[in-house]
Amino acid sequence: MNILIIGTGKLGYEVYRKVAVLPKSHVTLLDHHRHDYDVSLATQLIGDASKVADLKRALQGIDAVFSTVGITHATQFATALVQAMDEVGVKRLFWTTQFQINYSHISEEMFALAQREFGFSREIETTYVAGQKAGAAVIKASDLDYTLLECHFFKYNDDIDRLIVEPAGKSITGGPVSLPTLATLITDMLYHESDYPEHELMISAQH
Repeated sequence: MNILIIGTGKLGYEVYRKVAVLPKSHVTLLDHHRHDYDVSLATQLIGDASKVADLKRALQGIDAVFSTVGITHATQFATALVQAMDEVGVKRLFWTTQFQINYSHISEEMFALAQREFGFSREIETTYVAGQKAGAAVIKASDLDYTLLECHFFKYNDDIDRLIVEPAGKSITGGPVSLPTLATLITDMLYHESDYPEHELMISAQH
């Protein structure tokens, strides 16, 4: 199983650490610069995930893609990735986005949570969700075999949470989810990708 992870920030690195040690798997990492932490179990490529040529280079021989880029400029990243995957012939994609993309408006509760946990103003949160919605729309309009991972806010701690994974289309049930917990789920998805046929899944944690 050859897996490409695009973006090796905190979530991408957590997923790499879990996937890379699995039998019969190989990880390729694509990011715009080298990090200080150990990625010796992967093939590390330096490139721009918004450029089709760099993505096509990284996609050679890949079976499944996990992308965790696009906190900003999600549409640009999504458009380039769809084109590159189409041209190379790689179909399986797991794309992280935000659970509020399915909501018609952002609730006062979510504005308050974003402000309390991350210091996001209403303008920042509104812009962020709109960008995530636009990026997800590009993926939805493609002919890729995609799964949108519509995640609740991240918790940057080492908690092990009880996950709630549910189809999109209704209000999310749980709350913020820790990165190690989310990475464990994504690792299973990548290693057993045929077990997750849904196009959209909302992911949160029971509290």
